[in-house]
Amino acid sequence: MDADPYVLEDGSRIAVIGGGPTGSFFSIFALKMAKMLDKQISVTIFEPKDFTRDGPIGCNHCGGIISELLVQTLAIEGINLPDSVVRKGINSYRLHTEKGSVHIATPALEKTIATVYRGGGPKGIIGRGKESFDRFLLMEAVREGAEHRPLKVDRVELREGRPVLFSKDREVLDADLVVGAFGVNSRSAEMFEPLGFGYRSPKTVKTAIAEIALSEDVMAEYFGDSIQLFLLPMKNIKFAAMIPKGTYVTLCILGKGMDAKTVERFLEHPVVRRVLPETIPYKVGCRCVPLMNVRAPKRPFTDRVVLCGDAGSTRLFKDGLGAAYIMGKAAARTAVFRGVSKEHFNSDYHRVYRSIITDNGFGRLLYMATDLYRNYGTLTSLMLDVVRAEQESPEKAKHLSSILWDMFTGNERYKNVFFRTLSPGLNVDQAGALAKILVGRGRHGGR
Repeated sequence: MDADPYVLEDGSRIAVIGGGPTGSFFSIFALKMAKMLDKQISVTIFEPKDFTRDGPIGCNHCGGIISELLVQTLAIEGINLPDSVVRKGINSYRLHTEKGSVHIATPALEKTIATVYRGGGPKGIIGRGKESFDRFLLMEAVREGAEHRPLKVDRVELREGRPVLFSKDREVLDADLVVGAFGVNSRSAEMFEPLGFGYRSPKTVKTAIAEIALSEDVMAEYFGDSIQLFLLPMKNIKFAAMIPKGTYVTLCILGKGMDAKTVERFLEHPVVRRVLPETIPYKVGCRCVPLMNVRAPKRPFTDRVVLCGDAGSTRLFKDGLGAAYIMGKAAARTAVFRGVSKEHFNSDYHRVYRSIITDNGFGRLLYMATDLYRNYGTLTSLMLDVVRAEQESPEKAKHLSSILWDMFTGNERYKNVFFRTLSPGLNVDQAGALAKILVGRGRHGGR
């Protein structure tokens, strides 16, 4: 019986386009798994960006939140994040609305989160005892045996069914498998659309990100170990977060129609102005309006080609690093243990790929609900009253607090969060809070 030509053998060559978390995770796990099978494969990562450079040139346009669960999972995998990578441990966040604010503590110790810089960080931060998360992972892949080539791949062709990569019209690699692990802020997806297997670039929306410089004393006083989360009835803004990292706060604004003026408009909102220091000057450093994947392509693979991470399916509005780990490992597992044909990817990788898409459907329902709570004052007050009651009583079940925590931190799948919203206990608490609000209005003549 003839051997399957799509099964990787000794000497097989894999090209990974993109050295961010997904590409690095794929490379690390593909090499580890090949060693388990006593196979010698080569993995070449093509990533032109220098993650050691601060400012825009080394930036990866992300908020940089990683869950404690993922940190622990990576440690089990033998990937231990050093203190220089983790910028700040987060154990609570403060939710700000036009009806008031409330402090929400982590529901459990294993649900804490940490902040990291994906690239080199804001301009001028190099040399302050920090390290890029993306650079760390890329070097882990190199230590595992991958080769990093700082080239930009600008064309992929299929030659007799095998992918061939080009950089500036020069052939750089003839591969047995090419992995598209690039972000949506590059034009790399355009290389795969002409290959004819039905891949189309992911649907995206613009986000707004800025770095706000503050002193260590001010950071400790105003932010501490908390993320500031904003649910405000501002047009096109679903939510925003201020994420503390050393002497900078990373501001992330998510929604629709973001532009160069979004950051200024947001910072001028009265609720936001009360969070930042009034008398102490602060500086808005680098800023950008990057794209975010909000709907995955339907066809992410064919023979000897697979797309993953932001180029494929990722989690809606959160936990991009967790999705990078899941999808990078799933693609590696299929390629090494099964094979690299479209049938192999369809029978194994596609199951994981679809699971994230399905989960994002529940996420959309949850964000529709938060839009209602954000835009209607009565619902905003109801949410705050329920959360305050939960936070003030140690014995009280933290139904809504844990739902909000898991929605915005990425510690739980959207599907699981959605079904917790149907909890009888939560609905009883919300009904009681609503009754108090309506009674209060009645006593004040409906005002």
